[in-house]
Amino acid sequence: MRLDEKLHAAFEQQLGNHVSGTIIKRGWSYYKDGHVQNAKETVHDTLTGIVRGSDLYAVVMDAEHFGYSTCTCPFNGYCKHMVAVYFQYCAEVLGGDSAAEQSYFRLLGLVPASVLAKRGNPDQLQEDSYSHPGEDGTAMEWYAWMEAEYGDTWKKCRHSLHALQPVLSGLKGLSKDWEPSRRRLHWSTAILFVLEQAERAINTVDSFSRYYHEMSFLRMAEPWIEHLHTLSGELQPASMSDAEQAWCDELIGRMKARALMTDRQLFEWGHMYLAFCEKLSADLAWHKRELDSLLSELGMPSPSERNDSFLHAAVGMLYFLRGEDEQSIHYFAQGAFERIQKLIYPCVAQRMEAGQWDLVERWMSFLNERVYQNRNARNIGPFMALCRRADEDRPELPVWNGYMTELLPYSYSELSEHWLSLQRYEDWTDLQMFLGVKAEEIDAAAMREVAKAAPHVLLPLYHQSVDSAIASRNRQGYRLAVKQLKKLEKLYKSIKETAKWDAYLTELVTKNQRLRALQEELWKGKIIT
Repeated sequence: MRLDEKLHAAFEQQLGNHVSGTIIKRGWSYYKDGHVQNAKETVHDTLTGIVRGSDLYAVVMDAEHFGYSTCTCPFNGYCKHMVAVYFQYCAEVLGGDSAAEQSYFRLLGLVPASVLAKRGNPDQLQEDSYSHPGEDGTAMEWYAWMEAEYGDTWKKCRHSLHALQPVLSGLKGLSKDWEPSRRRLHWSTAILFVLEQAERAINTVDSFSRYYHEMSFLRMAEPWIEHLHTLSGELQPASMSDAEQAWCDELIGRMKARALMTDRQLFEWGHMYLAFCEKLSADLAWHKRELDSLLSELGMPSPSERNDSFLHAAVGMLYFLRGEDEQSIHYFAQGAFERIQKLIYPCVAQRMEAGQWDLVERWMSFLNERVYQNRNARNIGPFMALCRRADEDRPELPVWNGYMTELLPYSYSELSEHWLSLQRYEDWTDLQMFLGVKAEEIDAAAMREVAKAAPHVLLPLYHQSVDSAIASRNRQGYRLAVKQLKKLEKLYKSIKETAKWDAYLTELVTKNQRLRALQEELWKGKIIT
């Protein structure tokens, strides 16, 4: 079996993110010294291997869920044995020592000596390795260097972004041993650079196949963006130096510039920008400066190429972070709801967690108005999740159920599940009957649960189902009616109402005595004798 390009890129991405330069170097030494006795791919995108150290150690590495990767050695964390197994696998299935060497140097951000030898100048190794701006460089200098070195990589990405993974791994390797706060900023810069390369690549795709390329590109870039959000969450504005603050401002400026474009974007640049803003807003001076900048931009005449929806959403979010919810809602309301709603739902959830229910009611009223205007099955899901949570925490307030029922029939699935989870069986049954859902169309597990806990509430539902089946006036409908009558009989018996069952059956048979086919099916099903 052979790791495909995507999984190879995923392993390199994970190793670059989680394993230090020292561990990578030790793993390389173990690989070169022949300590790896076995390395192979198994099911579910997993590598396994055996490494001989002071003992035999078993390694399991998961490309999709790297946190589940394990080694039987006593080291607490990702170890040299894992790295060695990965290099061994690269050598066995991806092109021998040269493939392993290329991955090793990318992970460390170095230039292989073999590459320099091909250039005819082996003495250039040290110069090339340190020709970048270094740890004292600025964000602008690093961007300029990345553009000069890798600015044409997007041209290799007509069908996938695999060409960018080695670039990202190499860039991260350059700062692997830096001081953590500057490494964090450098890695963020590297990720933004490759995402910008991906944006340039998608714009070369013809409109006919763009959708399929977008899906492929987004899936490939998903771990990069996830890592960027992790890095933004680790920012420590209180301890940033002036140089680090300037670096951070440059990153934020680039993301904001992207988000303000009205051109169709591959990535959610506004979400990335706001993730950084949320962390940096702990510095009140920075927060005021950024909010003033956004308000100033918003006060200028809007050029046709400016994304005003993002601008209103960004101002709304910064007001929210300052605790000024009414101002926040005011600006959110001016943006295109379809484009900014994903930013609003976490705000409401945050107020719920804080128990600020007066603010929650204000936000939910605003959301209900917007969702109702744009109601469809895709739009209402997140809003329904908030309604359900609010109803669980504050069931004494009827407004939450009011919002959910107003959105019927689009909210049917969520509302049905909600009432079932709260054991509100009568409301659940009334909902099925109101929408004309037949008993045979309902999930069997749900029906068993209600039949066990509150069998009496199902009687009207089965009555309705039987009447509907008989009204079809065909043999198939009559057979279905018989099946439902058998279930109905069990329900009556379970609640010890056999007399009512006998009366109901007598009335049913008398009422439909001219339907000979129905009478035959009732007789075959032993409903009547």
